[in-house]
Amino acid sequence: MSQNDAITRQVDVVAHDLAALIDLLHIDLLHRDSLGRSGPVADVIAAVESVGRLMDCARVRVLAQLVNNPMLVERLGHASATSAVASLAQISERSARTRLTVATAVCEELTLTGAVVPAARPAVSAALDAGDLGLDAANLIATELASITGRAPSDVLDMAETVMVGRATGVSPNDQPMVAAVSVDFLTGEIRQMTAAADPDGARPREERATRRREFRLGTPDEDGLVPAHGRLLPEVGVLLAGMLEAQRRSPRFIDLNANLMDHLGEPADPRTPAQRRHDALGEIVMAAATADGAPSLDGLPVTVLVTVTAADLTNDAGLDSDAIGTITGSPFPASRRTIERFIDTGGYRVATTDETGAVTAISSTQRCFTPIQRLAMATRDGTGCVTPGCTSPHYTLQAHHVIPDRDGGPTALDNGLLLCFWHHQQVDTGPWQYRMVAGLPYVRGPGIPNWTRTRQPIARVA
Repeated sequence: MSQNDAITRQVDVVAHDLAALIDLLHIDLLHRDSLGRSGPVADVIAAVESVGRLMDCARVRVLAQLVNNPMLVERLGHASATSAVASLAQISERSARTRLTVATAVCEELTLTGAVVPAARPAVSAALDAGDLGLDAANLIATELASITGRAPSDVLDMAETVMVGRATGVSPNDQPMVAAVSVDFLTGEIRQMTAAADPDGARPREERATRRREFRLGTPDEDGLVPAHGRLLPEVGVLLAGMLEAQRRSPRFIDLNANLMDHLGEPADPRTPAQRRHDALGEIVMAAATADGAPSLDGLPVTVLVTVTAADLTNDAGLDSDAIGTITGSPFPASRRTIERFIDTGGYRVATTDETGAVTAISSTQRCFTPIQRLAMATRDGTGCVTPGCTSPHYTLQAHHVIPDRDGGPTALDNGLLLCFWHHQQVDTGPWQYRMVAGLPYVRGPGIPNWTRTRQPIARVA
């Protein structure tokens, strides 16, 4: 029997056993009780995963010939080993690169004379063969050690590899339990700390590479006007932004957990996805930064969203809220009447008068814009957050809202204004929450509050 025949026969045996295991898992799922039985479930997951790690090892070992014989890739009709593995294994090229990275680190190599060259990373190789190390962890260790190969002495690399494998498997070199098992995501930080410790140049080379690779780009608006953003942030910038997004994401946060959090239409209090909440949080952060003291300016003025609309379209009472009547400078897409009204409600507007050639002949002062003193008065009256019940957006991110719109004769006055967060202001005409003023005080109704109710007031304090 040839070597290939033996491998094929053994694969058939493994496949048969795995099929029996899958049948058992189906039966286990059907008969599992409602209590969940967390202990047995954890044991089963760990046991099945131990088999998965052995399969990962087999997937890596089978690539030894591709790693050691580049000509074989051409004979297979592929331009690269990555392309060959992705096609033959029916996986993504990213997964193929991961397998090849690990295979390069753990597979032995034959020289032209037939001598065997040991694996570059023997501790990783042994842990893979034992089923103690998974593919993701092996790739992490191999990649990190490769990043300092050539700078760190070989004995330091070997010691770092041993320690990394121990942290990843939770087992010390003498097979004693060392640390609790963790996810690869959690492990990444520890492994990179070890890499920096083993690197004779310290953390500086990585920081210099990061500085060179930092970038942030805004793309071309798509068919819906959404602007794609992507890039790479320096660690301190990314951590700071992530922290601000998380802090802002929690507001609006609906803290009333009564059973009745649905309005009469059956709508949830906050239907946004986590990604949408992060977007809105970023929007509030950017808006707050644009208006903060010392914020960068353009041509001597604060950075402003410039919207153009004709007076006739703006005052046309017969128009629909979906009418495209305005243009946002920098965006190729028209803005609807509802969006224009929201912009005006938030920041007021200036009237620029042009002649028949389009030349600007005059520009007015700001109209329909609540003053800073009026905003302070609203915050004093209603508290320093969005007036929507349960919303905890901080006051510096809020937008002043005309309860009775200007188009309906509503004045820019304290008894016609209240403060809303970015998201609730967007939803003021279509969302589940409604607002009105009664005797100069704001009232709301919405999910869980079917009747008009006074918004929460600041707690009075005794001097």
